[in-house]
Amino acid sequence: MGVTREEAIASKLDKVIWDAFFTHCEKMFPSDTLFRLTRLREISDLRYPAEWNPAARLMKRKIIMHVGPTNSGKTYNALQRLQAAESGAYLSPLRLLAHEVFERMNDAGTPCNLITGEERRFAVKDSEGNPDPKAAKCVSCTVEMVDLNRKIEVAVVDEIQMLADPDRGWAWTHALLSLPAKEIHLCGEPTVVDLVKKICALTNEEVEVHRYDRLSKMEVMDESLYGQLDKIQKGDCVVTFSRKNIFLLKRHIEASTGLRCAVAYGSLPPESRSTQAKLFNDPNSGYDILVASDAIGMGLNLNIRRIIFEATEKFDGSVVRTLSLTQLKQIGGRAGRFGTEYAVGLATTLLQRDIPTLKRAMAAPMIDIKRAGIQPTADMLQQFSIQMPGAPFSYVLKTFEMMSRNSGLFFLGLFRGMIAAAEILDKIEMPVRERITFISAPIQVRDPTVVEAAVKMARSVSSGKPMAIDEAVELPALSVLEKQVKLDLRKLESSHRIIMLYLWLR
Repeated sequence: MGVTREEAIASKLDKVIWDAFFTHCEKMFPSDTLFRLTRLREISDLRYPAEWNPAARLMKRKIIMHVGPTNSGKTYNALQRLQAAESGAYLSPLRLLAHEVFERMNDAGTPCNLITGEERRFAVKDSEGNPDPKAAKCVSCTVEMVDLNRKIEVAVVDEIQMLADPDRGWAWTHALLSLPAKEIHLCGEPTVVDLVKKICALTNEEVEVHRYDRLSKMEVMDESLYGQLDKIQKGDCVVTFSRKNIFLLKRHIEASTGLRCAVAYGSLPPESRSTQAKLFNDPNSGYDILVASDAIGMGLNLNIRRIIFEATEKFDGSVVRTLSLTQLKQIGGRAGRFGTEYAVGLATTLLQRDIPTLKRAMAAPMIDIKRAGIQPTADMLQQFSIQMPGAPFSYVLKTFEMMSRNSGLFFLGLFRGMIAAAEILDKIEMPVRERITFISAPIQVRDPTVVEAAVKMARSVSSGKPMAIDEAVELPALSVLEKQVKLDLRKLESSHRIIMLYLWLR
């Protein structure tokens, strides 16, 4: 779940000790204290999330799962059903994928809107040429942005195994429990089937499962490249796990092979990632190799002949860890694509010592997912904060986390990012609802430039004074861009994050 074993044990012990303390002292508390603590426990009780959306419970929903490995056609089949529906929604894990489906639907003649945290695009215009948000029968959105009040015929939820993600999993769980759709198509890994069935048992809904096999052959090579970059060939994708390594490898590969490299990594803006993918996929572009991070695991359609792992370990922000089975399988599975010249996908490593790890991972059965992430609603957090007048909101969140109770099927999504954002904004006067919006926004708390901009935006909201985008971020002048002056990539990425944050909050 993204935490160390010691952190997980400490967190569980905190809850056990708290419950024991409350039970022991319950009869000794003054009546007003007991009432307030009891109320806090009631509000933070997350054991019955199926009851949070009565509208969905009143519908007779049909749950259909499409499960299989990468490149098995599962999402394609679900989207075919969405395209034929009278109304529907596609829920994406990434803005890049939401864009892709938005374009695909409209190209096929199915009017589709695009809704993400940063962008709104509407496919249909009224008689006066103005966008008509309600006219399109379909919407493609990031999973957090789906409208849970709009009744639809078909919903497609992609990468359903993401409900186990410690930070964002709550959004998939909430969609599964609360989408008011007659048919819900869940696409993802087989590891989540049993958990989805157990969750749907809470809502008295049956689950129909369609299983898919990989459409193209996948092979793990017996030998690595033995560290020799000149063995890299056209159609290869080299996977590494830091931006510094990506550009270092790009330079060395281009010098060793004479071939040009496209790049893709997480902090590269989605539009740039898409452009780089198109360059790599185009056989006439002159970009024959891709150097990428694990960001290629989702969201990009790539014509890869061979995946080459520069390493099978990565730094997760606190320690260096071996990649999980899911990560290795999902990244390795990107090689070979049905219907292309690379019908057989290959996977190998740069160093021979990593071959056994890769072979074991690719051959090992996937481990079933046992629990789904969950988070309190904004109403719960607001009600909880009312019981703690004057307390910093970061402390409110920490207390909620400590007091919350879950069933065995769910875990509370990690509040680390939200608490860190709340601590930054604690001293700024703001209504609770506005504060919840800010801590839910994409604030990169490890980027000082983004944090500074977020504080400016929060102060603007607090004072009620409008804030223009150029007050939050300083962009290079057009004259500088026209001269193609070498710019600081890290600064440009920070500027892009600030722009996305501004658009998300607007």
